[in-house]
This record gives sequence, structure tokens and C-alpha cells, in this order.
Amino acid sequence: MDTALDIPIIARGRIIMPGEHGVIYKGRGGADFRQADPHRHIHDLVLGDPTRLRDLHETPIAEVIELLAELGGRLHLDDNALLQESFALALAAGGLAEPILRGVYDGLPAMFEREAMRALADRTIGLACLDGWVPAPAPHESVSLRAVGTRQLHITAGNVPVVAALTVIRAGLTKSDILIKSPSNDPLTANAIARTLIGLAPEHPLTRHIAVAYWKGGDELMDSQIVRIGRIDKITAWGGMSSVRHIQKFLTPGIDLTALHPKYSFSLIGRDTFASEEAIAEAAIGLATLAGFYNQTACANTRIVYVESGTDEAALERVIALGRRMLRGFADLPPLLSVPFASPNRELEAELAAIALEEDFYHVEGDTCAGGFIVSKFNGRVEFHDKLANRVVNFVPVDDLADALRWCDDTSQTVGIYPESDRARLRDAFALAGVQRLVPLAGGDALTVYANAHHMPPGSPHDGIEPMRRAMRWVIDMRPPAHHAALSIAAE
Repeated sequence: MDTALDIPIIARGRIIMPGEHGVIYKGRGGADFRQADPHRHIHDLVLGDPTRLRDLHETPIAEVIELLAELGGRLHLDDNALLQESFALALAAGGLAEPILRGVYDGLPAMFEREAMRALADRTIGLACLDGWVPAPAPHESVSLRAVGTRQLHITAGNVPVVAALTVIRAGLTKSDILIKSPSNDPLTANAIARTLIGLAPEHPLTRHIAVAYWKGGDELMDSQIVRIGRIDKITAWGGMSSVRHIQKFLTPGIDLTALHPKYSFSLIGRDTFASEEAIAEAAIGLATLAGFYNQTACANTRIVYVESGTDEAALERVIALGRRMLRGFADLPPLLSVPFASPNRELEAELAAIALEEDFYHVEGDTCAGGFIVSKFNGRVEFHDKLANRVVNFVPVDDLADALRWCDDTSQTVGIYPESDRARLRDAFALAGVQRLVPLAGGDALTVYANAHHMPPGSPHDGIEPMRRAMRWVIDMRPPAHHAALSIAAE
């Protein structure tokens, strides 16, 4: 029996249902879906002539923000049938358990808060530059600057559905035309948001510059037809390195790629942590939260913990005890942040079973359902550190936290620090080594730790860059300086 869900292509205000040319795609977890063949709709998906952006270009940013805020008000899961359908598909196709995914969807309206969006646009671009030509300070008043929207392709990730909402927000605030390529593990969230916008304001320029579709990763025909200098100016690619490398094949001068490729995060536990039971307990709660939230599916999740302890027997026992405290912390996490897994991760379980036999080098406890940890008995990570998931963490003892610098590079995203007294001596060195965000493990309870690590000012950098500012075309208008004009009159 055909159980595939029909999903439309969204083409700048138009809803294109599968019809007779529908194609069934194999979604993850058995969540199959049917969509109109994207190969037949390439011209519907791309804008082509960039001057067709003039309608959105001339729309005041205040009006765009107001419309986005109204859109956010319609993104309540209990009141939006489109989001309910999206939620059900994401639950089947994605990797998040029901209470976690529900919490993510419940947070969508807050992402569209007016003042936060206004601050985001102003701090990263400048409201005045979005609405007109802004003269430079004296003595260069004859030179003006304007931020101009672009034609964008967004290859989004599906590990957390907030990416879909964030992409729509960034499109509006940059007054850009966007094509969202949805991921197979979240094929409907961006679609549902765009359809909600169509229902709210079908003729608005913002609505007329959003397209959403799915096609298989690695589809060279689709990518070669879309990624062309006459059709796309900017690409934002989330997700795996394979997808980023694939899209790079089609780049030509004039197409700018922002690669939000996979990141890995870790935590640093300083020696003073072990000075008191209170500090150990607080650090363990912080580690459980940063390793466990969203069930360790996010780039910002801690997967490795470098502990300033040394590797003598007494030191390793302290590290093992900290790991056990973290495991107990997993059990106390609120369900909207993390829950035990319903089934084990077979590949990771095999890795854990193998190294558990190497007792001279590793100590292993827990599993891939409730969570677990590995203590390396030497200054080194496990070989499969990039596969750590299901709330499994590798503790690595080091003589000095600065020793962890050798494992840092551009893929190092979020670093948890405990105690706070170590922050000042560490942050510059780790920033130079490639780390993009330093957050506290202190807080004492999971929700506080989570909030402290995520509530940033609007316009904060993402993965060490400013994607919205980079998405703009910055245009300079140079008029004759006033004193030149005066000289011309005098000469006459």
C-alpha cells in the first residue's frame, strides 16, 4: 500500500503538488514522501534575472520584519495543521525523540520576535543600508553604501528543524531571493513555514521570493542546472562534508559559498574542579547538559571532555567518578532536552565493546541507550571520536588544559569551560586555534546551563562568521566630491 506523504514544491507563492509526475523519495525511518519531479521545475525554483528582486529591494525593512513577526505568530504547533504534518514527518524521519522535537517546534514562534529580528538586521547589516544609500562619514560624504539582496541557495541540515526557520528569517532580513533544498530527515518544516506565509500574505514580495524543494543529494543534473552564475549568487551549505565537496564542483567565480560544515565540540575541566564536592557536582551537571541536549545530535554537543588531571591511578579514579556523576546527570535531564534512546546504536556499541577489552588503555561504562562514557588512560582521544553519539562521551586526561590545543582546528565549535577561573588564561589561545564559541558549564541545573550556552545577543556570529552580512552584495556609489564641483564652477 502506498503510504507516501504528498509534499508540494513551493515556487515563489505557488504551491505545486506532485500530480502525474510525482516522484517518491525514500525518507529516513520509513518516512517516504512524494513530490513533483524537481527536474521539471528548475525554472520555477530559480529566479534568473536579478532585477526581479526590485520589489523586495524596495520594500521597507520594517514592513518585512512586521510580516515575519506575523508569520511567527502563526507557527504554534497546536494551531497550525501544516506544522502538525511537518512535525509528524520530522518525528519519523529525523533523529529527535518526541518531547525534544516538540520543544524545538514550540520554540519556533519566539525566533520571529520583532525586536530580536530588528536587532539582528541592524547589528549584522544595518537597517539604513537595507533601505537606502548611506553616506560615509566626513570628509567622504560623496561616497554612499548600500546592502543589496542576492539570489541564494540554502542546502539545509535536518538534525534540528530550527535551521528551516532561521533560513526564512535570514532571507527576509537580507531582502534576498532564496531556494531552500530541504534535507531528507526534515523534508517538510521549511515547506510548512513557506506555505503558512503564502496563506498569510500570498502577494507580498517576501512570499514571492521563497522557493522550497527536495532533491537527492549528489543529483548532478539538478545541481549543475541551479548552481550557475546566471541563477545563483550565494550558497549556504549546512551538513556533511560530502555534500559540501559535491557542491564545490559547480562553483565558478561570482558564486560565493558559505560552508557551515560539520563541527565538533568539547569541554575543558580544570584541576580546581576536584577541590570540592560542590564543584564536581556542578561540573557534572554542566557536562550532562552540554553532552545530552537534543540527544547529542547538534554540533554544539560536547563529545570529548579534556580533564586537567594527569594519568596516575588516583587521577584516573577521579575522572571515572566524574563520568559516573555525568551519567546520573543524564537521567535527571528534563525530557524537552534529552531522553534515553529507544534502541541502541549498533555501530557505536561495537566500538565500545571492542575497546572495553583493552583495559590497560580504556575504562568504559554505560551504553548507547541510557548514555555512557569512555576514559582514556593516556593523553589521547579514541580513534572513533567523530562517531560519538547517543550521549556517549570520551574523557581524556591531560597534564594541562592547553594540551588540548593540538586537537583544535576550524571544525572546533563550542567549548564548555569549568571552573570559570580558568577562562581568562585559555580563551585567547583556543580562539587562535580555531574554536568559535566558549560557554560556561556552571549554573547548577540543566535549564540554566542550557540557557547560558545558547542565549546570545541578536547578530552574534555563527561558526565564527557572519552569514547574513556575507549574504549581501555591498555596493558603493561615488559622486563627485562637493569641493570638486566648486572648483568646476570657479574655473568657468
